[in-house]
Amino acid sequence: AGPPFQLSIGRLLLAPLVLVQAQAAPYAGEDAFLQAGDVAEGQGFRMRRARVGFAGTLAGFVPFAISGELAGGADASARLSEAWIGYAHFPFAHLYFGAHDVPFSRSAMTGAGEGALIERPLAVRAMAPFRQVGLHVEGHFHDRAFSYFAGMFNGFQRSDQFFAGYVENAASLGNRFDNVAYVARLATEPLGPMPRSIQDLAVSRPRLGAGASYFFSDGGTRDIHGVGADVLLHAAGAHALVELLWNQSDPERAPTQPTGQLAPVTSLGLVGEVGYFVRRIKLGVSARFEWLDPNLDLSDETDGWALTAGASYHFIDNVLKAQADFTHRQEAHGVALENDAVALQLQLNL
Repeated sequence: AGPPFQLSIGRLLLAPLVLVQAQAAPYAGEDAFLQAGDVAEGQGFRMRRARVGFAGTLAGFVPFAISGELAGGADASARLSEAWIGYAHFPFAHLYFGAHDVPFSRSAMTGAGEGALIERPLAVRAMAPFRQVGLHVEGHFHDRAFSYFAGMFNGFQRSDQFFAGYVENAASLGNRFDNVAYVARLATEPLGPMPRSIQDLAVSRPRLGAGASYFFSDGGTRDIHGVGADVLLHAAGAHALVELLWNQSDPERAPTQPTGQLAPVTSLGLVGEVGYFVRRIKLGVSARFEWLDPNLDLSDETDGWALTAGASYHFIDNVLKAQADFTHRQEAHGVALENDAVALQLQLNL
């Protein structure tokens, strides 16, 4: 499905990009921390996203988009979200250049307002590179029965905290410390193109999407290999998602930036999600289980699993919806932390 609102001016087609996600946390455990991937640190309200911009197409085959995140940091400072230009004249080779999604993880490539639950999986937020500056080419054949993606980006920077994931660097000063990263993805949708949402809001006939991805980041501080695989199934309002992520990070002998990592680290994450959407009453219910081990060679409180259950009421599809989630996290080793949370969210997504 395309944008809900569009403006046509000659050969220029424009659509607004607006994403407002206002959250409330009725409950958060005393050990919950945003840096550990939790949705909140205490009772109260949060402006999760306030994104604005526009997307469009020029002459039918030059897509572009630019948007900014107005609530991008702890001080609500504005930052660039995306800015890219494409050339999509031939279905077998679309070129995209600028700050845009890295074609690696299905959940990361899916828009922040298109998920079945309030937040993307914890494993994805920690182990997928999301938006970076670079270029990639992609091609689609036989109505997306086969697709490929291949790209080159600035090298990926990891945050100091594992659960904070990769830094989304707008590279306004260029690529100063991190060399380059290479990405490849193969995907198939053999039963017809998948919609852009995780939920089956169309209550469609069976559709299947699957993909496998790899990246190598030749960074100045650390070299990182990443492998991913994912499957998404839609059928008659039901959806099922499985995603596997694997990262290996090797520190450089002479790092270009300060780092506390002294030895190779291998991380593994597994996500499984199911849900059902009742179109007649505009209500969806979903549940997600994930296992995450940030360091396979170390057993501590960071190893564990999380279970999230939620409901969503769709006033207008994913354009205007209200959501409620409960997340329980369980540490596999060490001290059990009180980091369960309840989150509510109202979303406007244009």
